[in-house]
Amino acid sequence: MNRLLAAALAALILASPAAAERETLLRLSETAERLVRADELVALVQAQAMGGSAASVQEQLNRKVAGALARARAVPGVTVATEGYAIRRVGDRRDQWQAGQTLRLTAIEAAPALIELVGALQAEGLGVVQLSYEVSRPVERREREAVTAEALAALKERAERLGAVLGMTFSGFREVRVDSGRFARPPAPAPMMATTAEPARTPPSAEPADVPIAVTVEGDAILKPR
Repeated sequence: MNRLLAAALAALILASPAAAERETLLRLSETAERLVRADELVALVQAQAMGGSAASVQEQLNRKVAGALARARAVPGVTVATEGYAIRRVGDRRDQWQAGQTLRLTAIEAAPALIELVGALQAEGLGVVQLSYEVSRPVERREREAVTAEALAALKERAERLGAVLGMTFSGFREVRVDSGRFARPPAPAPMMATTAEPARTPPSAEPADVPIAVTVEGDAILKPR
């Protein structure tokens, strides 16, 4: 046999099988969680109109939405966007038209001003579909990164601790998997039905809550004899 080939085979036999037999693979998982105070107030406000003509109903709706948009844009710190616009036939004889459009209003520092704005829009006949605090995207990203770091540190510490229990030394991870975890968000609101109720005269109330952010990590720890 060629001497170079024989030497290569001997090195492979000595390095791979023997090293693999001495290693132990330990499969672990850790979860870290923290409560984060919701910091962004989100309001979904819906304008509606109803009548016997599709054209007149849409004209009424468009005027309501235009007025609400102008009022919202005048409030510093409030971000406004429009969402779904819909029109349909309603009534027992399907001879009436109903149209609606939703405005999405958000604020962080200006949350008190947003609550006052929502109250003013309610007084003008618009309905509130949702009013709740959420964790803003920047805060969510920052906190999720921090929770992930906590989970990874806990995973490493556990691998070292269990390795010592087994009389072995932790030498690193062969593979690590990070699960994005759970993050509570309010469910999507259902469309409002037409109503003839009187406009609200008192502004609504909203208080932020603590929202859990959790991350789970899994890893294959490599343990070697001491």
